[in-house]
Amino acid sequence: MTAWEPVPERVAGLLSGVGTPTVAGQLLQRGLRDQFVTGAVPVAPGRRMVGAAWTARTIPSREDLDGLLPGTKPVPGVSLFDVIESTPAGAVLVIDGRGESRTATGGDILVERLKVRGAAGLVTDAGVRDAAGVAATGLPCWSAGATANVSRAYLRVVEQDVPIGCGSVAVFPGDVLLGDDDGVVVIPRALAAEVAEAAAEQEALEEFIAGKVRAGAALPGVYPPSPELRAEFEARR
Repeated sequence: MTAWEPVPERVAGLLSGVGTPTVAGQLLQRGLRDQFVTGAVPVAPGRRMVGAAWTARTIPSREDLDGLLPGTKPVPGVSLFDVIESTPAGAVLVIDGRGESRTATGGDILVERLKVRGAAGLVTDAGVRDAAGVAATGLPCWSAGATANVSRAYLRVVEQDVPIGCGSVAVFPGDVLLGDDDGVVVIPRALAAEVAEAAAEQEALEEFIAGKVRAGAALPGVYPPSPELRAEFEARR
């Protein structure tokens, strides 16, 4: 596994101007049918995110190991605090929360620390605590929703910077994540530049098509575009 690297500036710039549905369509054309993170919705709609994945893997908690029995303390190991303090600037922290919407994998103070460290965002298929406070940090976050439950009652972090599953999607460290109001899509790092270029081209064409539809054009020959319409689009560019 190669060392974590930020998303190249050009790729990030192109992706910042396109939507997750467009990227999902481009990935489908390349044989990747489902790179959309299931169950992760924006904590604060209206924010966008582009960044390279920094990952954390969890397992179910166990009472004797996680300080849940009277008079016991958690057995030392990797903690969520360790993960946050290791997350590189520009990274999206992606937590495998095992789809546990009844518990959280972070709250407002932890998310504030991520923001101060320069993270690009947080994605988890579990919940978050202090949702209003998380939203107030300004850091783009996607989760399974709000909950008041403490994470260690249900989950134990065991590894970071390893391949994980989040929302039924395989996420490898360094994969490129794009987030918007629809959710989060995961782009394999090796395809990121190619997909970003194609997605930007597709959105430019679709805006041209939408203009035709707004002007009263019927769908046949416009959507999908005919060769003649494509030629007109290229000429106007």
